[in-house]
Amino acid sequence: MTLATEVSDIISKIEKLHIEDPKIYDYWDELTKVLSANESATLQFLSSLEDKEAIDHISSVFEDVAYRLNSPEFILCIESKQTQFPDLLLVHMIDAAREAINLNEDES
Repeated sequence: MTLATEVSDIISKIEKLHIEDPKIYDYWDELTKVLSANESATLQFLSSLEDKEAIDHISSVFEDVAYRLNSPEFILCIESKQTQFPDLLLVHMIDAAREAINLNEDES
């Protein structure tokens, strides 16, 4: 299964939930694991992703993915999504992702 298919399947499950359904956390964990498994595949996937709603869903796990990947390239990639979709207001998620990398470096 491709990364795009896995992410799409998880987002589809999230969209079927009620906004206050606690199951969303399980899907966010799943999304984090999928996006953290292979940095280059994730960067390629996100760079080519044009679906604004998908980016909005994925932004919920930017911080966790950033912490796991500990990658400045990931930060640059998600910053490009803010430029591409300025109306999504990703700045807070991107800031949290930056902080996660800094925290990760501090623990080393």
